[in-house]
Amino acid sequence: MQRALIASVIVGVVCAVIGCYVILRSMAFLGDALAHAILPGVAVAYLVGVNLLAGALVAGLLVAFGISFVSRAGTIKEDTAIGIFFAAALALGVVLISTMNTYAVDLTHILFGNVLGVTRTDLWISGGLALAVLVVIGLLYKQLLVVSFDPILG
Repeated sequence: MQRALIASVIVGVVCAVIGCYVILRSMAFLGDALAHAILPGVAVAYLVGVNLLAGALVAGLLVAFGISFVSRAGTIKEDTAIGIFFAAALALGVVLISTMNTYAVDLTHILFGNVLGVTRTDLWISGGLALAVLVVIGLLYKQLLVVSFDPILG
């Protein structure tokens, strides 16, 4: 229970800091989209037999880069790209998992997790990543502030 509380505080602090920039850039849907877009990565990682976290990370990065590429190309707006990639990745993940006969893990554990299942290693990883994110944001504060309010000037 204590590990769950510590993990929640760590994640809450980092999400609060990052959330300010996400809201200023009108990308509030991005967090939800990335959280659901990891599902195909988890399914492929399970099929291949590698770590599920690695598959989730690769899928999340691919979707993030895909959203960035499509929105920078100028054909569609960023929020539209987020919605398209969100729906497509989630659908692909559901299709991949539904074709597996041996998959016995409940999807809600992958999509939502369980804060009570946090291990000591998870706390160290979360703390290290939180520290790294906060240091980078602290070092790039002025640049992030300018880009958030005026992307052309930044």
